[in-house]
Amino acid sequence: MEGEIRDFRTSEVLNLKDSERNKIYYGFLYNYSSPNTRRAYLKELKKFYGFLKFRMQGISEFEVGHAHLVAYKDELISLGGERAKKLSQNTINRSFACLFAFYEYLLDQGLVTVNPVQRIRRFKVPKEGKTVDLSNEQVEKLLDIISTESASGKLHRAILTLLFTTGMRQSELANLKFKNLDYENEFLVLRYIAKGAKEMVTPLNSRAIDAIGTYLKWCSESGFSMDMDDFIFRPTTNPTSGDLNKRLDGSSMNYMIKKYAELIGIKGNVTVHSARSTVIGMLLEKGHSIDRVADFVGHKDIATTKAYNKRKQRIHQSLSFEL
Repeated sequence: MEGEIRDFRTSEVLNLKDSERNKIYYGFLYNYSSPNTRRAYLKELKKFYGFLKFRMQGISEFEVGHAHLVAYKDELISLGGERAKKLSQNTINRSFACLFAFYEYLLDQGLVTVNPVQRIRRFKVPKEGKTVDLSNEQVEKLLDIISTESASGKLHRAILTLLFTTGMRQSELANLKFKNLDYENEFLVLRYIAKGAKEMVTPLNSRAIDAIGTYLKWCSESGFSMDMDDFIFRPTTNPTSGDLNKRLDGSSMNYMIKKYAELIGIKGNVTVHSARSTVIGMLLEKGHSIDRVADFVGHKDIATTKAYNKRKQRIHQSLSFEL
């Protein structure tokens, strides 16, 4: 990422040298601990700079006003007639969310006097359908239906078992490397940095150990590189380039969980996020404290944990019986 930022060149404006400008972008992007967020924001900033350079006669990002941003919004809506497929309103809203954060940073640094994105109206988009939360019985059926006869089955079983026994986020699981596997007090654990730079140490239960062990045995027998900096979960096939030494993408994980959910008759918006929601619901339903569950899944605010719980409290668990 440093290399990408270093290559982010703009013309000298307002007597700022390239190195000084790069420091500004570096400072903004590295406020965010997530590599995915940094990549996404860098992409948006490059796109915005291209608009200023080619559509706005190369004005500086430090000179941008409300009218320029309205023009940029119109550009995103129409894409200048250059492509048939238009951007979704959600995508355009995300672009302006990035720019809003960027100008808030410039405002804090004293490089602009107002945030010009403040007055840009965002699209009101309908919320997507709620993520499906699986029952305990459905989780059992889903994991049991995965055959480990094939290489892909071993991979799928390992990933979905980890998701339903750790509550990890999709990006956290995708970024796991062999160096994240460790032992603590004779327990196999995953050490990783979660969202919000929270350090996590998550023990693996016997079911997870069995599933990941079967997959890693296959990796070893198949000659997969298993160095400390290699990603644990990688494609088992790659018809395009043949390169298997790369991180598995999120769409593949969503395909897996949806595939097996459909096989056991679950319909609706089943995604990787469904597993996280299910884990939280299961633990709360079993009577574990909200604080303990929040800590387990890496939530800093217990209000977030409460929002995930879609299961109704059982009558026999009512606090009425504590009085």
